Amino acid sequence: MNAIDFANSYMTWFPSEQQPASGTPSVDQQNIARIQLDAACTLCDERLGTSETFYLIAPCRSERMYVDGPLFLMPNYEFAGVWGQDDFQLIRTHWISLRDNREYGMNHVRWSHVRLDVRRFAQARLLEGPGQIVEATLANLPLIARTEVWNAERTERAILEYPIKTMNLTQNPPRFQVDTGPLLLPDFGSGAAHAVERFEVAHVVYNALTKAEFILRRPTPISPGDAQSAATTDYSSISVMPARHEIFCGVLG
Repeated sequence: MNAIDFANSYMTWFPSEQQPASGTPSVDQQNIARIQLDAACTLCDERLGTSETFYLIAPCRSERMYVDGPLFLMPNYEFAGVWGQDDFQLIRTHWISLRDNREYGMNHVRWSHVRLDVRRFAQARLLEGPGQIVEATLANLPLIARTEVWNAERTERAILEYPIKTMNLTQNPPRFQVDTGPLLLPDFGSGAAHAVERFEVAHVVYNALTKAEFILRRPTPISPGDAQSAATTDYSSISVMPARHEIFCGVLG
């Protein structure tokens, strides 16, 4: 079995070689960014027999580049994104949800080159049952999960892969409960034009290998019940669905 070593996997963009009309590119246009991968999701279309994998990058904060003054932009926002081999979607999440925005684009248009360095463990072992999961957790081995979900007609399915950053357990009897994220959850009902746009950012919890409880980011009123209240984007919408989980441990050299 192989599994992604997320701690050592990255997306790196390289600036476009095109010069702006004014001549000299700004430092923003010259910037190279390397960002760790947080999760992966492979979308499979059973009717067409096709599949494509997308990657969620770790979030960061909005900033000014290479200046002597204050670096954080204010008001600040979270910057994240989803990358495929050919295209991307940037996700900007602000204090007030009305300012949130997503931006779709093609990698070769926005940058000269985007590199996805997806490293895998030399060996990964599938953990069979709660006893092995508890044992591997207490041995501080890297834990990687694969979660399979599907649409109602079972014509589309998705394989989510992500590191387990938080694992709860009891030893006697051996029990476990995964609580981790962020990860990518597909919206099978989305009408977005491009597959990279059809994802939600979510966290997941489960203590059995046949069901998943996801919590998704949504505009959330700051004063619940007040229709006039401003809203922020937070994890506030729960979706419970059948799933098939596999938990692996990376074998360390």
